[in-house]
Amino acid sequence: MEPLVDEKTLNFFKVPWTNDAFPSVQECKDNSCFVSSDEESCICSSDVIENQAYSSVDYSNSIDDFMNTLHIGAADPASYDAGTYTVIDCGITGVTVYSTNGDCSALGIDTIFGFEWKSKQYFLKNSKSIVKLRGSGNFSFRNPVHFINFADSNAYAAHHETDAVLDSLFYHPSHPPFMAIRMIQRFGISNPSPSFIERVSTAYSTGTYGGFGSARYGDMGALVAAILLDDEARQVVLDADQSHGHLREPLIKLTSFFRSMGLSFNQPLMLPSLIGQEDMIGE
Repeated sequence: MEPLVDEKTLNFFKVPWTNDAFPSVQECKDNSCFVSSDEESCICSSDVIENQAYSSVDYSNSIDDFMNTLHIGAADPASYDAGTYTVIDCGITGVTVYSTNGDCSALGIDTIFGFEWKSKQYFLKNSKSIVKLRGSGNFSFRNPVHFINFADSNAYAAHHETDAVLDSLFYHPSHPPFMAIRMIQRFGISNPSPSFIERVSTAYSTGTYGGFGSARYGDMGALVAAILLDDEARQVVLDADQSHGHLREPLIKLTSFFRSMGLSFNQPLMLPSLIGQEDMIGE
C-alpha cells in the first residue's frame, strides 16, 4: 500500500492517536522509520491488531457508550444463516445483542450490537482495529474505516463512501443548530435568541413540536412548526435589539437600490468606487 499513499497521491487523512501521542521525527529515527529529506514526515512499518471492544456488558452500558467505542459496521444478523446468531438479553435499554456463543459476560469479536440512534438503525461489530507502529515506541491509533480500496477503487465503493460522509454531516451535533439558525433567518428573524435556536434545533432533532412531526430525527415539519409557533416568533412588540426582520448584506442592499432607481453603469468597475471598495479590486 505504501506506493499508493505517497506524497503525489494526496491520500492523506488524520488519525485518532492513542492518548494523542504520536512520534516526533527523532522518535521516528529511533524506531527505524524512513524519514523524509525535509525531516517533517516519516514512514513507519506497522501492524494491525484486531480484538474485541467489550469482553462483557451489562445494564450500565448505553447507546452513547457503543457509539463512542464501536466504529466497525456489521451486516444485519438476519442476513446470516438461521441459527448463526441468537439474541441475548443484557438488560441494555434500546440495544439488542446478537451473539454466536456465550452470554453477556463472555462476548466474542463477532458479537453484534443493534440499536437505533437518531432515527437510524445501526449494527456494529464488537471489534476494534488498532494500528501499532513497530519499534521501541508505544505509538498506535485507531484504524480509520473507509470503503474505497486504494489499490482497486470502484464506483460502488465510492457511492458508499460518499453516503457515509453525508451521514457524518447530517448526524453531526452541530447540524441541528446550524439548520435552526438558517431557517429562522429565512423566516424573517435575523438575530434569533439562543433559547429560540435551542427550541427549534431540539424540535428538529426529536422530530416533534406541538403535535407536529413524525418523531424522527431531521423532521422539517417539526422544525418549521417550532419556528412559526414559538412565542418569540409570534410576539407583536419588536425586541430592543430589532432582531425581527430579515437583514440583507450592505452590497446586496445597495445594488437593489440602484436597480430600483434604474441606474446603469457604462464601466462595470465604477460600482466599487462608488461604495469605497476600490482597494478590493485587483488590477
